[in-house]
Amino acid sequence: MKILILGSKGMLAQDMVKVFEEEELFLWDREDLDITNKEDVGIKILETRPDVVINTAAFTDVDGAEANKKIAFKVNAEAVGYLVETAKKADAILVHFSTDYVFGQEKKEGYKETDIPKSPKSIYGESKLEGEKEILKEKNLKYYLIRLSWLFGPSFGHDYKNFVNTILRIAKEKEEIKVVDDQFGKPTYTLDLARALKNIIEKNKDFGIYHLPNETSTNWFEFAKKIVQVAGLETKIIPCKTEEFPTPAKRPKYSTLLNTKIKLQRSWQVALEEYINN
Repeated sequence: MKILILGSKGMLAQDMVKVFEEEELFLWDREDLDITNKEDVGIKILETRPDVVINTAAFTDVDGAEANKKIAFKVNAEAVGYLVETAKKADAILVHFSTDYVFGQEKKEGYKETDIPKSPKSIYGESKLEGEKEILKEKNLKYYLIRLSWLFGPSFGHDYKNFVNTILRIAKEKEEIKVVDDQFGKPTYTLDLARALKNIIEKNKDFGIYHLPNETSTNWFEFAKKIVQVAGLETKIIPCKTEEFPTPAKRPKYSTLLNTKIKLQRSWQVALEEYINN
């Protein structure tokens, strides 16, 4: 397959490269293609004629989006519309990643792929939901819309911000860390996500929405405790409430993604151990 990976220098993209290494890959980052430039998107992608376009490019600064709404919507929504239009013209499969933050209903039992996202609590969530709508409104588009949550993975020499790396860094500097225990979701390991996507594409699974986090649900406090335990650190993790750490963007308290379509991913604990030990 000819596979175009957008946002190729990012954390998720790097594991996509590893998993799809036997395919013909085109690795483009911002300097190769600005996805917010509609004309360039159309020209360059149609020239390449990929079989699959994997879009990992996004504005992912949840708090930063509150002060940069225009940019967040341009990258996470408008640009997705350009990719949809071009992928359809190229007869390519479009793979796009979204987030648990599109949901704001606070369902404790979690969200299935068929649940309709409503009332995101942040600008980031709103912009990602608009990006989803750009995909879903296009008829006869070949697409996989993948929702993920609490993403972590290798830095590959870069300073990628994710919860695991952050806790490991702070734990080496402090004797105790306060972490909220009233926000629930599922961690997602980049390598497991990439492998699951490859399986979906190779087995020609039905186009549509997929939830691909690791199992099972947890909260940030328990996640942090496991991180320091696996790393062999003695830092004490102290539970606290969201109200104690106000942030520019509100986070949903319950945003567990339920995978009902394919074989469940392995536990996040096992994935975390592999990540830290390697």
